Amino acid sequence: MTSSGKNWIKKTLSSKVFLFIITLALIGLAVNVGRESYRKYQLTQEIDQLKLEIERIEGKNEQLANLMEYLKEDEYIEKEARLKLNLKKPGEKVIILADRTEEEIENQEVQEDNIFINRENDGAANHWEWWQYFFAP
Repeated sequence: MTSSGKNWIKKTLSSKVFLFIITLALIGLAVNVGRESYRKYQLTQEIDQLKLEIERIEGKNEQLANLMEYLKEDEYIEKEARLKLNLKKPGEKVIILADRTEEEIENQEVQEDNIFINRENDGAANHWEWWQYFFAP
């Protein structure tokens, strides 16, 4: 390179226009780096939220799996049959405790199938029993 070529490079590097262009390029670079850093921060936050949601859903899945196992057990099936279907085991006797006075208990008799019949209403007309059922206090 000749001395005039070196002079031209020296002049270009020391000119205000070149300094302005370099400053704009650095500002643009800084803005892009800042934008990308903020985007990376947002993605990190979103990833953390999704990880928490995954843990919550996995916990719920585990609870549901445990519930399904419990519902399949014979113990649960027997309990539900007793409560909802009023079933009993063969040879088992059922005792029904109720909040009744002694007079009401004396007026009832137990049949073989554990069905209570109230002796007071024997002989009362059917329409009168319905009237009392709906309108008696």
